[in-house]
Amino acid sequence: MTLLGIMLVWGSLGFTGYAAGWTLHKDHAQAVLLDRAAASGRRTPGAGTTPCVEAPPGPGQLAGVVSIPAIGLRAPVEQGTGDAQLSVAVGHVPASVWPGASGTSVLLGHDVSYFVHLGALHPGDLIDYRDRCTTEEFKVTGSAVVEAGSPIDDSSGPTLVLDTCWPTNALFYTSQRLLVDAVEVGGGHDAAAAPAAAPPPPSYSVPAPPALVAQGLTLQQNEEPMGTLALTGSPSAVWEESPGPLALTASALEAFFGGVHAASAGRADWWNAIAPGVTMPEPLDGAVISGHDAALDVSIDSAAGTPDAVTLTTDVTVTGGSAPGLYHEVVIEDVTGGTVTIRSWQMSWR
Repeated sequence: MTLLGIMLVWGSLGFTGYAAGWTLHKDHAQAVLLDRAAASGRRTPGAGTTPCVEAPPGPGQLAGVVSIPAIGLRAPVEQGTGDAQLSVAVGHVPASVWPGASGTSVLLGHDVSYFVHLGALHPGDLIDYRDRCTTEEFKVTGSAVVEAGSPIDDSSGPTLVLDTCWPTNALFYTSQRLLVDAVEVGGGHDAAAAPAAAPPPPSYSVPAPPALVAQGLTLQQNEEPMGTLALTGSPSAVWEESPGPLALTASALEAFFGGVHAASAGRADWWNAIAPGVTMPEPLDGAVISGHDAALDVSIDSAAGTPDAVTLTTDVTVTGGSAPGLYHEVVIEDVTGGTVTIRSWQMSWR
């Protein structure tokens, strides 16, 4: 028997769907991540059901916690694989069994979120899945990079597959997936002492005036080919393997697009709100970006575990204004107390 869940899920997550995941449902994220491993994990009926099981979790409900000591991962698992789930947690494919039941259980996660270090796993590494009642332990047996939409074979015994985009630093919709296979080596243990899920990452915002926000500052509302995400400096391991990088990237893009719209409209008041003390780049003043000549790469720098700067780089073609042409853009943004503002905006001829 073949699992079709992966084909259906990843076939529906195009670039727009991935970008939509960056609307992180902050209130929901905090509720999920502050909850405990003792929340509503369930087992499929007839597969080791215990008296504490009342009903399977519905879409968006916390199901358990997955832990991988080899890469320092501890992540909440929600039922479902839509944007609302994958933006705040690892998602369980509803078409698959729950971890510990006979068959193949499939867990999905974004590559630049909880599963960013999935490629570092080796055969023999252990994976724990804890729900309200039990702990299931799995051992990694191997991994493979496959084309998106490739089916996953079901198994006769309890197995686990972790699935994410490949490469694991991509901010774009990729055509390949990394699958990590694991087999159960122990299960049914009391999970009363299960650790709490990681605390929620900090939220980020851009001080854009409402009139500027109305121009549309999200990735869904702006044409921009995305490249890769790099984390430099000394990021916190807990923050790195959380929705934090995606949340900060989303705000960094809002500041970036806000700068583009403010400059194009010649609105110095809009510009000063999100780029205090920074001179508006002359090539963008009253001009439009008519071409995207390179992917937009994002680099987040951290000091003492806390993100403090974001750098965005790309090449664009500018039409109109006083200096049309092809430019290389380097935009540096400050992250201060959760507020993202533009520190500098450099444009050089290509």
